[in-house]
Parts: sequence; C-alpha cells; structure tokens
Amino acid sequence: MKLKALSMALLLASPGLFASPHLTISTTTNSRDFPLSAETPLVIPLTKDNYTLKITGVEGNCQANDEQKVKFNTPIALNCHQATELSLPIRFSGDYAFYYDAATLTLTFKRQPKQSSKQEFKRPIPDVRCETYAGGSVTLQLGETFTDGTLLRDTLSGQRVIVKDHQVTLTPSPSSDGLILLEPAEHTSEEASFTYHNANIYFVMVDRFNNADPSNDHSYGRKKDGQQEVGTFHGGDLKGVIAKLDYIKSLGSDAIWLSPIVEQVHGFVGGGDSGSFPFYAYHGYWTRDFTKIDQNFGNEDDLKTLVDEAHKRGLKVLLDAVLNHAGYATLADLQLDGIEVVNTSQMPASWADWVPKSGENWHSYHQAINYQSPEWAQWWGADWVRAGLPGYPQPGSSDITMTLAGLPDFVTESTRGVTPPEWLLNNPGTRVVRRPDYTVTDYLIEWQTDWVKRFGIDGFRVDTVKHVEGVVWKRLKQQASDKLEQWRGQHHLSGEPFWMMGEVWGHSAYRSPYFDDGFDALINFDLQKKLDKGAACFSQMADTYQNYANSMQQSADFIPVSYMSSHDTELFFGRFKSFEMQRNAASALLLSPGAIQVYYGDEIGRPVGPYADDFHQGTRSDMVWDLNAQRQALLQHWQTVGQFRQRHPAIGAGSHTVIPQNSAYVFSRTLNKDKVVIAYVGR
Repeated sequence: MKLKALSMALLLASPGLFASPHLTISTTTNSRDFPLSAETPLVIPLTKDNYTLKITGVEGNCQANDEQKVKFNTPIALNCHQATELSLPIRFSGDYAFYYDAATLTLTFKRQPKQSSKQEFKRPIPDVRCETYAGGSVTLQLGETFTDGTLLRDTLSGQRVIVKDHQVTLTPSPSSDGLILLEPAEHTSEEASFTYHNANIYFVMVDRFNNADPSNDHSYGRKKDGQQEVGTFHGGDLKGVIAKLDYIKSLGSDAIWLSPIVEQVHGFVGGGDSGSFPFYAYHGYWTRDFTKIDQNFGNEDDLKTLVDEAHKRGLKVLLDAVLNHAGYATLADLQLDGIEVVNTSQMPASWADWVPKSGENWHSYHQAINYQSPEWAQWWGADWVRAGLPGYPQPGSSDITMTLAGLPDFVTESTRGVTPPEWLLNNPGTRVVRRPDYTVTDYLIEWQTDWVKRFGIDGFRVDTVKHVEGVVWKRLKQQASDKLEQWRGQHHLSGEPFWMMGEVWGHSAYRSPYFDDGFDALINFDLQKKLDKGAACFSQMADTYQNYANSMQQSADFIPVSYMSSHDTELFFGRFKSFEMQRNAASALLLSPGAIQVYYGDEIGRPVGPYADDFHQGTRSDMVWDLNAQRQALLQHWQTVGQFRQRHPAIGAGSHTVIPQNSAYVFSRTLNKDKVVIAYVGR
C-alpha cells in the first residue's frame, strides 16, 4: 500500500490568535487547501490508505510526545515552532473531521457518520507516460495474425479494412480514447464456443438491483429506518432479476452470480462502529435457514423461472455458497425461536420493534441480552458453532477457527454426528430434517447442493474459502457435480461441468493450492489496483496482461476472475467520479486475460450510496435505471466491448502476443482459429 503524505499547516499569528488559518492536504500528485477554524471542524473525505499527518505553524509553549498515536476522539498534542508528524492509517473510506483547539494546542480526529455535503473527494487521475494520438488515420502492424486479403472490422468505429503487407490503416472512433478492436468482418457471435476461461460474470446484489414485487418488501416484520436506509432491505427480488435478463445478456454476460438468496436472519444488528443505523441481512451473508428462499427475494417458483429464462438466453446461474458461518442472533429471531436470553422488561411486545432511546444507539439492544445465560444452548448449540457463549467452543486465532466479524463459525472439521437445533427443525417451510450420523459438514453440503439437484444451478461462488478446510470444498464440488448431472439426466440435457469459483481474500492471479480443493477459478483481487493507471492510459495494462496470460498458459486449470468493483472493496466509479475513466477502465477490464466479474452498475457508473460510518454499505447502492446521456453512452460502450469479448473466447482464454510498432500498444489474442488484434494509439 502506497504511503501518502498528508500535511497540515496551522498558521497562527500568535498563541490563541490567528488570522486566516488553513489546512493543506498533500498527496504524491497534488495538494489542496481548506479553511480551518477553531470554532468549526474541517470535514474531509479520505480513502482507504496509509497517511502521514504533518502539522506546522503552531506557536506557543508546547512539546508533543514523539511516541503518541492518532486515535479517534482523543486530543493529539502538537509541537510549537516545529512540525508534528504522525502516522494515520485509514481503514474505511469516508468523511473525517479535524478539530483544532487553540486554547490547548491540540488536534482531535473523528470519523463522521455522514458524508460531507460541502466537498466531494475525487482521486486525481494518475499522471502516467502515455502514447499520444495526433488525430487522423493510423497504420498498424498486425504481424502474422491475419493473412493479406483478410477483411477486418473495428468494432468500435465500424470501419472495415483489408490486410495488406501485414498491416491496416484506419481512423479510431472519436469516443474510443484511441482504442481499436479488430476482428474478422464476417465473424458472428454464433461461432464462439463458450469457455469459463473467457467468462463474463454479472454479479447481482439481489436486494439492491430491481424491485419487481413490492408486496414482499417487508417480510418477517422487517422495517425501514426512515433515515438514509443504509442497512435496510430496499426491495430487490428474483422477479426483478428476471425482468432484466435481456439487459444483462446485452452486456456480453455469460453467467449471473446472485448474492445469497436463502432465508436470512429476520432482525437487525447495530450498523457501523457507532451503531448509527439498523443493519439487516439484505446482502444475504447472515443465513438463518439454508434450505429456504428468503421471502424478501421471492419463492421457489421465481427461482425456477429465473434459471429457466436465463438458460434460454445462454446465461448460466451461479449461487453464492456460504459454509463458514451462520447469521447473528437478532432480537426478532430470538423471540420467534423462544431463546430466553432477553430481559423482556426492556423490550416492546414485538422485539423487532425495538429502537434506541435518547442517549442510546443501535448497538444498545445488547444491554437487554444476557450473554452468560445457559439458555444459549437452545440456539445453534455447542456441537454446531464456535461462539463466545457459555458452553460453546471458543473462537481461535487461525483462519479455520476464528469468527469473522463475530459471526457464529460452523465447526466444519468435527466428525461428530449432530442434530439440527429444534428452532431450525420447526422453522416454517424448512427442508431441514434429521439425518442419522450426519456431521455439521454433511448437513451444510446437503443443504447447498440440494439447490443444484432441484433447480439445475450451474455453479457456486464460494464465500470465505480460506476459513474452511480444503477437504470440505472437495466434497462440495463432487456432490454438486453429481447432483447437476442428476438434474440434467431428468431433463434430458447436457452442458458444462459444475463450476466453482472461490473467494480467497487478497488472492491474486496465480495458481495456488486452492485449485486442488475443487475450485475452477478464484477471484483475483489484483486487477482493481491496476485499473487506475489502466484507465488513464490503456497501455499501462501491458505488464499485467502479459503476466496474467503467462500464468494461464503455464497452468491449464487456472482461471483468475478479475473485477473493477465489488461489494467488499469499493466502487471504481467512486474513485474518480469520471465517466471517461469509467469507460476506459471498462475497456481494460473487458479485455483482460481470464474470466471477469462485473458488479451490477459498473456498466453505467453507479454512484456510491449513503454509508454512515461503514463505507462498504455505500458500495451496495441501488441500481440506476433512469440513465442520463453520459450513462447511456457508457452503457453503449460497455455493451459493444462486452459483446466483442463474448464473440471471441481468445480474449480471455487465448495466447497473448505483443506486436511491436512505433507509438502504439498492439497485441493479438489467439485461440485455435479465433483471432483478434487490439490496438491503443494513445490519448
């Protein structure tokens, strides 16, 4: 992580008296000045990074401790007549406030619960060396990719050119930023043979995508908060996805990855460090019952329709499989299931109606819960999960035994036969049944693969891979594969083998031992970091493309799945808030070797939503369907390049060869008879 310098200059005329104080924030590429007042805090948006604070210009009689650290809400002593330098790591992008106290000569640092309305932070566009396009026609060398006399088409401009002397001359499209995509002029998408090595996967967070059935928006008594609705259900459902299948297909998509659709915990927990909002399981990763569809998302008929309609369009359906953990114990679920650990005198008749009183926040409901009660044995139970509760196995420090964000961690390594808890067996509509001698893992795998057997699911995106034993993933892959073949046999169908993509946090584009645990692909966290420069200048992708292609050629079973935005990192559009940068990043992503993942709304520059003091919530904003001219143009570019990729499996799966020439970055991708040439002539 690059270290940035953040310098603060507090210019004081004399102790306790200042004329025009200001704060200077410097990065490696620019600096910005803001007015500073002892009466009014300075609120500044900061992105996730490591910063250095440098405070200068303080006059008076003071000496700071050299070993002090920056802490939230804690006054920092400043040096007088010399600089004060401090390290400031920012773990969550958001708005931060600096309070200067002229009387005590201190600075206090606080995280703000809301975004600043006064200033909008945009990253500066990287200053990189890039080819320069002077306008007019350009001549490109094509090497041996196409024989003389071949009629080619530039997908972006529509121009047709004939190869002569292994070169072509044409004019780039004015809206392509110097990019040229050459393919045989008579090539059609029907000629392409699908391979997951070239897959274009569209990731839908169901609740935030499209609401086609408002009647299920408040299932299980869930409520709106009447504020910014940061962590509440917004109403998206499976019917909403069905209604947009043609739209998804138009992007050149091959598969849809759905966020988890199984029944989530019914109630809320406190959101953010300060408990500033009620946080429901709209995202799908806090499961209550793995065998049911959450009513907010729809029902089994909706899922069947979605799968059938997707398959008619050549789209595969991937479900999100979570085996590491279950959801939190919320007030609504504790009351429904009769887990008597709550002080009812502090609760309304319906515990789901609890709201914080004056002086409380959304974490305060914990004060009514007895976390030492032996009645916790009636929850998941000690045979099922690790948790900091009486009689339960305690969380450990390893990847396998830790509890992520305090979520109950399934003891997937246990060989003991277990029985599901009574509340789960009695859950209305559940498919959970007692199985003799089943272990925790036996149940979890059965519950996940039953969706494959009943609906013909094509694959899984697997959550938190490194927190579950490899042997469990092998078993999941084998049983899912068997059940997909059972489903296909019953419906007299054939198709690609069951496919499994894993999330190993921080993994980059190389073949690791995780591929021996049943995974066909792993999410590549590396590309998002490279796209800043790639969007500023396409040729900055040269080394990255070469490395990815080389890695794939060395290991035939290795597939990286690269992305530009995700629900757990950030939105690329939120970095620069530039449609031009978003368009160029789209080109860099869509032309990458290996498979790619498109996060819903990347294709139209979906903006960051409200997030209070939890930046991740902003990455899950509602999809934008009413498009202005800029978003329409971005969408058209995405569709054009996405369909070009889909027509040519060579882009993701082929060999990558750079074709040397003057003042341009040109390469070919080749897979058997499928060939393309991609050129960048400069800004």
